[in-house]
Amino acid sequence: MTTAEPTRADADTAGTDPAQAERRSDGEDTPRTPGRFDGLKQRCLRHPVLLTTAVAAVAHILWFLFFANSGGDIAAQDAWAEFVGRHPGTAYNLAWYGGMHPVSYSVVSPYLMSLLGVRTTMMIVGTVSAGLTSLILYRVKAVRNPLACSMAGVFAYLCNALSGRVTFGLGMMFAVGAAAAVFCWPYRWRYKRWAKAAVAAPLAGLATLGSPVAGLFLGVVAAALFLNKRRPGAYALSLAPVVVVALSALLFPFSGTQPMSVATLSGPFIFAWLVFFLVPSDWKTVRMASAVYGVGTLATFVVDSQIGSNVSRMAMLYAGIVLLAALPYTAPRSRRWYALVIAFVSLNVWIGFKGVDDIVRTAPTASWTRSLAPLVDQLQKVGAERGRVEVVPPSSHREASALPRSVNLARGWNRQADMKRNPLFYDDTLDPINYRQWLDRWAVHYVVLPQGDPDYSGARKEAELVGKGLSYLKLIWSNKDWRLFEVDSPVPLADPPATVERAGEGELTIHVKKAGRVLIRVPYSRWLAVVDEDGKGVERPQETEASKQRADESTPKTFVNEHGCLIKMDEDEDGDEWTELLAPRPGTYRLGAPYQLPPGTPCPDELR
Repeated sequence: MTTAEPTRADADTAGTDPAQAERRSDGEDTPRTPGRFDGLKQRCLRHPVLLTTAVAAVAHILWFLFFANSGGDIAAQDAWAEFVGRHPGTAYNLAWYGGMHPVSYSVVSPYLMSLLGVRTTMMIVGTVSAGLTSLILYRVKAVRNPLACSMAGVFAYLCNALSGRVTFGLGMMFAVGAAAAVFCWPYRWRYKRWAKAAVAAPLAGLATLGSPVAGLFLGVVAAALFLNKRRPGAYALSLAPVVVVALSALLFPFSGTQPMSVATLSGPFIFAWLVFFLVPSDWKTVRMASAVYGVGTLATFVVDSQIGSNVSRMAMLYAGIVLLAALPYTAPRSRRWYALVIAFVSLNVWIGFKGVDDIVRTAPTASWTRSLAPLVDQLQKVGAERGRVEVVPPSSHREASALPRSVNLARGWNRQADMKRNPLFYDDTLDPINYRQWLDRWAVHYVVLPQGDPDYSGARKEAELVGKGLSYLKLIWSNKDWRLFEVDSPVPLADPPATVERAGEGELTIHVKKAGRVLIRVPYSRWLAVVDEDGKGVERPQETEASKQRADESTPKTFVNEHGCLIKMDEDEDGDEWTELLAPRPGTYRLGAPYQLPPGTPCPDELR
């Protein structure tokens, strides 16, 4: 499948009006009275993009009305959208895992979801993506059944909505737009390659800013184009994502591991090679992309990374479309025809079951919507905002978005971060001893055990331990929905001589009784800063005039630390790099993470 030739639309220089009168076999015209909706019907059939977009819009509206809930991936996206809505200028979210950069999740998605609403964003991106996919299918001459393939795309995007992948959907909307710029470029402009790149490259960058996974999938297409010696298109799709990922990793570092089992590998791996072997041999770009993707899925399984099971999403969205597009090229009821039909049906059963399973498994219990207030009241009464709170994760992960306004969570809803920072919940080593050590490590003061099923991965053993009772957990309140435990002699979030007044999601307020160094159990970030009452970073330590005028460069510089500064602690045995405050005097200090250049208020080396 290639766009080296004119596209379907370019080739249609003299279209025929579908509404014209039919002709009898004797050559006479057959009069026909047009119906009320004939014009619209014929227009839709003539332009499948319009029909596809309309069907996708209806499908996503139905998703919004009947299936969209506040659990699963939606819970994480609700949390990020609400966080940036309350703290748009903050680069570090203290409410999850001790601290996370919003950019490590997505650069643009939280802000767009905060502006439009998470579910509205999903409806828009799903509808637009389906329309753009239909545009590609309609414009590429090799696709003989663009309308049927477009409907397969609508179903795939709907299943993505059922799973609640709004951020990924946003990235893919821009990714499909970038692909459309490459594959649907007008034939009459075929020599204007820089213009094509000027359209495709920004969209590819936006795709990666929306979702790094979407940028990765563009890389698969770019690799296929490159290997087929279609270098301009490859560069247009690949360079911007590489720049975005590199800058994000440099400025907002994040490490984690997304799990991927053999069962998870099997789906995308099998369908990648089914596409490779079943589509026409002259579809070079498609076959090369499927081969690159198949090898990539295996590499993702072998090498731990942040991608993990997310790699399956490309097959889930597009393998069915490609398999259906290949069907007209086979003889009906031939072996290849049956193989294509079985593969197409199997894929749609897979993604349909996955979408329904995600809806059922992650639906929050009624307590998360109707009975949350009593729990929040109790947490406020006991002063839980002065430490962290561990909520044993329910299957819905609703705690990730329901509680950060009130308390800082020891965990949250990011599987990569959870596996990296809290491996004991995944490696079958959890017991009463190391659970206590984990509570101390993260300065957890209270543990909440919700009613209902815990998360299938990373919470079942914890729920069992807490539910049976532990000597260092004291039950201080309960009702039919919640049990609240207090940790005996908890480790403070900030070591003496400091006390935490409030640990908010965007700012930490501590009171220091005397000047000196204070260990704060917050993972260090270059964006962390000592801030004033308005949340603005204070002045960094300044070199004294006498130090500036010294001629002897071997003499250490001297600084005035007027407002306090922060030091990155050496990595401890648990792999944590905590933050240390160098307080010049007693008083109240506030730690935040405003977007500012230069970032943070680090202590100069001479004060470390």
